[in-house]
Amino acid sequence: MTISVTGPALDIENKAIGRCTRRSHRLRIWFAWIYCGIFLLSSAGFYMFWYTDAFDNYVLSLMELRNGTRTFDWWQSPPLKLKYKIYIFNYTNVDKFEANEASKLRVQELGPYEYHETLSHTNVVLHDNGTITYQTKRSYEWIGGRFENDIVLVPNVPLMFTTAYVRDLSFAVRFVTNTVLSTLQEQSFINETVSGFLWGYDTELFHIAKPLMMLERDIPFEKFGLLAMKTGIDKDRITMHTGSRGMKNFGVIDRVNGVNNRIVWDDERCDKIEGTEGNMFPPHLIHDTSKPLYIYSKDICRNVPLHFTEQVTTYDIPSLRYKLTPDAYNFSNKQNECFCPKVHDKRVCPPSGLFNISACNHGTPLLLSFPHFYGADKSLLEQIDGLNPRKEDHESYVDIHPRIAIPIAGWSRMQMNLEVRRAIGVPFLGNLKDGMILPLIWVEIGIDKLPEQLLKIVQSAHFTVTNVELALQWGTLITMILSLSAMIVCLWKYRLKQDVVLLKNSFKQNNLLELL
Repeated sequence: MTISVTGPALDIENKAIGRCTRRSHRLRIWFAWIYCGIFLLSSAGFYMFWYTDAFDNYVLSLMELRNGTRTFDWWQSPPLKLKYKIYIFNYTNVDKFEANEASKLRVQELGPYEYHETLSHTNVVLHDNGTITYQTKRSYEWIGGRFENDIVLVPNVPLMFTTAYVRDLSFAVRFVTNTVLSTLQEQSFINETVSGFLWGYDTELFHIAKPLMMLERDIPFEKFGLLAMKTGIDKDRITMHTGSRGMKNFGVIDRVNGVNNRIVWDDERCDKIEGTEGNMFPPHLIHDTSKPLYIYSKDICRNVPLHFTEQVTTYDIPSLRYKLTPDAYNFSNKQNECFCPKVHDKRVCPPSGLFNISACNHGTPLLLSFPHFYGADKSLLEQIDGLNPRKEDHESYVDIHPRIAIPIAGWSRMQMNLEVRRAIGVPFLGNLKDGMILPLIWVEIGIDKLPEQLLKIVQSAHFTVTNVELALQWGTLITMILSLSAMIVCLWKYRLKQDVVLLKNSFKQNNLLELL
């Protein structure tokens, strides 16, 4: 038996089906809009994470120096102590050289004498223009290596500073100087402890000369030592960009003592202050490794270029190795010629591989080089016996973190040398020839190992951040594809349902016409 539903019952059934159909249509429309919204959001995320630096900029913004942040506290009082390894050149045949029994002086390298540097930034002032002004405070503690009480035979640096200073002065000044030096019985070489030679020893000549030198510059130490100037609070006030106005100039020195030009080299380009202190760099600079990074060293009044050489792995992080090449002290290069001091309006350049810093240090006859004259003119090695330059031991390099552009390893190696400048009427330099270069000490400054706390942050800045970035990149791509697919399926089903409804309506209309 077949039961057919007609009349009011059929109308009720059709209305119920219609309500269900419309509800289903509305749900599909809502789902389509939801999928469309997800697609648009994921598309925006896809573009942002794949084609812009938005994620990098957010990560780097956490490095901005803002009062109250951990970054600021660590900058103000770094938890990391730099290690200083100092090597002294002990002169072993001075008596034979002065007696004309040896044609050349011979040196013996003693060391390392190891120290930890404790550094802090004091008298800090934050400015509204995104810069910060401060002074540095340093102290040094002997931690190992050879003992500081070693006795070494070294050049009498105060004596040679004196002869260099008076050589171009009047006969009367040189006569008085000769009288004073005769009374003090000064010798061209002296025996001194390592600690005294580096950080300060008593010398009557220095005590007599200090009041006169104070007329030209401030001398904050009571005893003369090659590195005595480095201890205590630095008199110079440095102004640096904090990154609050963008990371483009992050860490870049803006001014020293309120000026952006030192007026030392009599050349606008070489006198310009540019570069960082070397403990951080603007991150965008390492994106193009063909361009050098610059460190501004106020102690030598110039910027020093670091050139990318290779990619290395440091603490399991693929890092960028930059090196200070000997070309930085090649003054046949026109770009460096302005760093040669002017003498009677003419630039006088030292031999290649030496950098004359006398113009930056009130005329003191000091020159910098790589240790053992590595990369320098061969004539320098011919003047002194006992030197053995080696690339692996005597070059300078720094390994830069590939994302946040801070040094995570490296060694800076530099040698301090003294130029002999004889003065007529002041015969206290024995057989030393005018213009002779005497090596004094060389220093390597670096990091043996990062503290565990810093190492975790450095590794997190690479591995964790990289993984998060990859998850965001691929997550937005996959979400974009899935939401687009779901939206298409939803619309396709909606369209298919519409077609079915149209067919049903058309079929009913046809049946009704046939009945009529």
